[in-house]
Amino acid sequence: MSNATDPSKRIPKSLGTDTQLLGQYSLTDLLVAGMPGVVVILVTQVVLPTGLEVAGVPVSTLTIPVAVLGIGVGALFVYLTPGYTTSLDWLEQFVGFHQSEKELPREKAKEFTQVERVLPDRDAIVRTDGALVGAIHVDPPTMALATDEEWRTKAEAFQDFVNTTVDFPVQLYSTTQSFPADEYLDAYESRLSDPDVKENPKLAALVENYVEWYEDELTRRQMTIRDHYVVVPVTPREARFERDGLAEKFADLPVVGTVVRAATSPPVAEERAVMADELDQRLERVERGLRGIEDVNARRIDAGELTGVIGEFWAGQDLDHGDLSHRIRTTPIVSGGDA
Repeated sequence: MSNATDPSKRIPKSLGTDTQLLGQYSLTDLLVAGMPGVVVILVTQVVLPTGLEVAGVPVSTLTIPVAVLGIGVGALFVYLTPGYTTSLDWLEQFVGFHQSEKELPREKAKEFTQVERVLPDRDAIVRTDGALVGAIHVDPPTMALATDEEWRTKAEAFQDFVNTTVDFPVQLYSTTQSFPADEYLDAYESRLSDPDVKENPKLAALVENYVEWYEDELTRRQMTIRDHYVVVPVTPREARFERDGLAEKFADLPVVGTVVRAATSPPVAEERAVMADELDQRLERVERGLRGIEDVNARRIDAGELTGVIGEFWAGQDLDHGDLSHRIRTTPIVSGGDA
């Protein structure tokens, strides 16, 4: 990851620069698909001893069929490669993931997550670059049956919100989580033990058929719940200098800037308090601006929920966190040198 030291952004090195040779497949894809077959041939011809037999069949006889099978596996891997990456990059990630440690010590994990500590009393997270981060959870209106005019109205309202309210950096993050089908169906399955259902076989059969149908329908549709967040940061630089002010410009100079930054750097606790107040104001403005859009609800999430969102982002799956809000308040998440 080229910008691993910069927690504020992730920038890919290139976008689809490979030459396509066969439809949507590139030379790299063809090499990845053929690699298993080449490995099989090299192993059987170079590594294994001549005359080796398997169940009475010479290995040399099995070379071609096994190589073809290997190429088939490679071709399937290329076919299943997600559209946002290349087959070679996906292979590297696949191998790297299975070779990497599944659990990391905190200091090592910080290099990947860019999370320094959690501030439960301010409902914020401190990044490794010193920035404070908070987030707003957005509940948008259902637009599945909306007309073109309704879509246009909502888009213009969001545009006005961005142009008039947001004069600081933000990130828009959307994620999905599995639909809690078990919790939804438990209410129906529990009815099967009720006396009125037991006494009515037709009603019991109706409940059973509905539960069975709903489970099949969820599997077929792969139903998920989508969540939307607006992530708002405040950096130490923004707390120390007025935006586009003279002091900020001096701070960018090679030699003079070092003196200016040292002279304007307040104590950590004081600086963090200023940043937290600024973060509260920004999040309040974003929340109020989003609620100004018709049928849109927005709320600031607490430090526990924000920690859970970050955890699931890095884990790539739903996690059973338990009561994170309680845990982070009773178990401080800090680094050794922080005040």
